Amino acid sequence: MTTTVNSYFGAGVLSPSTGIVLNNEMDDFSTPTEIPVDKLPPAPANFVEPRKRPLSSMTPIIILKDNQLVGIIGGSNGPFIPPAMIQVFLNHFVLGMESLAAVQYERIYLEYQSVVQPNEVLYKNRTVINGDHIHIELSEERKILKERGHELKAQASGAISQLIVHTLPSQIDVARKIVRQPNSDQVLHGILTAVSDPRKDGKSAGL
Repeated sequence: MTTTVNSYFGAGVLSPSTGIVLNNEMDDFSTPTEIPVDKLPPAPANFVEPRKRPLSSMTPIIILKDNQLVGIIGGSNGPFIPPAMIQVFLNHFVLGMESLAAVQYERIYLEYQSVVQPNEVLYKNRTVINGDHIHIELSEERKILKERGHELKAQASGAISQLIVHTLPSQIDVARKIVRQPNSDQVLHGILTAVSDPRKDGKSAGL
């Protein structure tokens, strides 16, 4: 499940009947009077209007293969979410990285903060919350980006990702007989592997 409250405690309001912390999602709307110094001007398409949802960077991904669930990816940290989710997806499902390596592999982000300053390619540093370092570096990728004229900048922040991989069985026993090609409406139950990003001290809550 991916939820968003914006900021650590959202609007700072707790529902007395449910105990749920209410979000401050209204902050995601653009404000006409806002005059940002280092960002793009407010977008009229994102101004507050009745029955309208604000712009959101939430990017939960559900991956299917042959109509069967094979993976779920989610993340947090605003505009950094979409590129992080795409990179985790490519790392595991396209490049074949093991699930933990796919999540902790260093990431890059293209930043469109200003129409005046040159675009910068940000790369997440390798320090996690407990002071350890993620050992994988993008040295070769950075070299290629520099050769193409990109401005590179290290940063401490970035998206935090979560990945669940569903490893499907190649054969399953249904009604005491082996089914090699399951029906499209048949749900397969394989092995679930969950990875929580070590950048936010990710670890299992239980077994």
